[in-house]
Amino acid sequence: MWRYLLVFGLFSFLLQGQSKVPMVLGVQVDNDSFTSTYNDFYYTSGQFIYGSRLAKSSTTEKTIIHGFRLGQQIYNPRWVKAVLPQNQNRPYAGYLFAEYTTTHISKSDQVSATTFQVGIVGPGSGAEGFQKWLHHSFGFGALEGWHYQIQNAVALQYERLYSIPALPALATDLVDFHWYGKAVGGTVFDGLSAGMLTRVRLSRAGASLKTTNFFNEVSNIRCGFYFYALPKINWQLYDATIQGSLFDTRSEVTYRIRPLRFNVEVGLRYKYERFNLAYSATYTTTEIENSSASGYFFGTLAGSYLFN
Repeated sequence: MWRYLLVFGLFSFLLQGQSKVPMVLGVQVDNDSFTSTYNDFYYTSGQFIYGSRLAKSSTTEKTIIHGFRLGQQIYNPRWVKAVLPQNQNRPYAGYLFAEYTTTHISKSDQVSATTFQVGIVGPGSGAEGFQKWLHHSFGFGALEGWHYQIQNAVALQYERLYSIPALPALATDLVDFHWYGKAVGGTVFDGLSAGMLTRVRLSRAGASLKTTNFFNEVSNIRCGFYFYALPKINWQLYDATIQGSLFDTRSEVTYRIRPLRFNVEVGLRYKYERFNLAYSATYTTTEIENSSASGYFFGTLAGSYLFN
C-alpha cells in the first residue's frame, strides 16, 4: 500500500499549484538484456518513475529544477539457478527508494545537484516477487537462491553532483565537454566518481549543444539530437547490496568489494517538441573481490513528456 502512496505523492508534488510551470513526467527501465542476452547478471534490472518541474524562482541567470524519482533496482549472481550459497558469486539484493533532487544550472552551464534518498534494501524492496513474476510471465525460467538475499536495511542517502564546462578551446556548436564529479554517502552506497562528459551533435537542424543541458529535460527547446560518452573512475567505499547492512551481519551471502572501478556510459538523446527519448549502454568493471566475478553491461531506455 505504501508504494502506491509514494506514486500518489509524486503526482501531487508535480501538480500542486504548478499549472503554469513547465514540468516533466517520465519512465526509465534498466536491463542487462538491452545490451546482451549473454550478460544477464549482477545489476540485472531497474524500474523508475520520475518527474521534475521548473522552480518559480528560476531566472535568466540560473535555472532551478526540483525533481522526484521512485525506483527499484535488482541484483543477481551470475548463475540465477544456483541454489547453494557458495555458488552465488554476488548476493541477490533488491533496493526500493524515493528521492528528491534540487538542480541549479547557471547561465555558463555549470551544474550543481543535491539529492536526498530514502528506502529499503532487502526483502522489503519487493525485488524477489517482481523478478519471479517477470520471469514466469515471459518464460525466462525459475529463479533459485533468493532466500539468501541481503536482509532488510534502512536506506538513507545523500548525493552531491557537479558538472562544469571543460576544454572551451575545443568546444563548438557540434561538440562540447564537461567535467563531472559526484559524491555519495549513506547507509547503502558510499563513494566518489569523476569523469568527463563528451557530447556530439548528430543533426545540424534543431538546438545547438550550447543551449541543451545534459541535466535539464524541462526545456522549451523544440528539437535536439546528440550522442554522448561519460567515462568515469569510481572509488567505492561501501555497497550494502554486496556487503550487507552496516549495522548487523544477518545476511548470509556477502562479499568484499573492489574499491577502484572504471565505468563508461554511452548513449543517444533525442528531443522533439514535448518528447524526450534516450538510450544508453553502461559497462562497469569488476565490483567484487571474488575470482569468478567479472565486469558487466546493462542498457537503459527512458522517455518523458513535457507539460507546460
